[in-house]
Amino acid sequence: MLADTADLGAQAGHMAGRCQATGLDPRSYRGVIGASLALGCLPAQGLDLRWADDRELITAICDLLDEIADRWAEYVKLRHEAATERARSLAQRATTTNFRDRDTLSATIADCTTCLETLESLAPRLTAAARRLSDAPTQLGETYAEVYRLLATGRQMPHNGRWITGEHTS
Repeated sequence: MLADTADLGAQAGHMAGRCQATGLDPRSYRGVIGASLALGCLPAQGLDLRWADDRELITAICDLLDEIADRWAEYVKLRHEAATERARSLAQRATTTNFRDRDTLSATIADCTTCLETLESLAPRLTAAARRLSDAPTQLGETYAEVYRLLATGRQMPHNGRWITGEHTS
């Protein structure tokens, strides 16, 4: 269960879909898209739910980074426990003469080995997703730097960007 990152990937995919629905330039949220892919999910398409503002998006990114960090901590703990138990069982199996104990220890060794093999792909996925998500706020800032500068000086964007896009209101 720990190695299954579909839930984290779905969250990142949903975030990317909301970025698209908001109308953000895809370059500004490529880190979110990359995190979704690293976690094994495609970005959501056709969502109507938009981000209210950049703070809401950054908060969601930070929340997902926290969840990835929690998953990482669980991964490290389980990997350590499985490796330790396997080493202990290997040592005991080497010294025991009781066939039942040897069979039980062999089964434990096999279970621990399977656990470690299953967890092997988790670390790179979590690392890649965290790295990409960590880059997302910078990407957003770089893409919209001029807009942020304009707003920081107290100016306002034209309503709904119509002046920039040339759309007329009815």
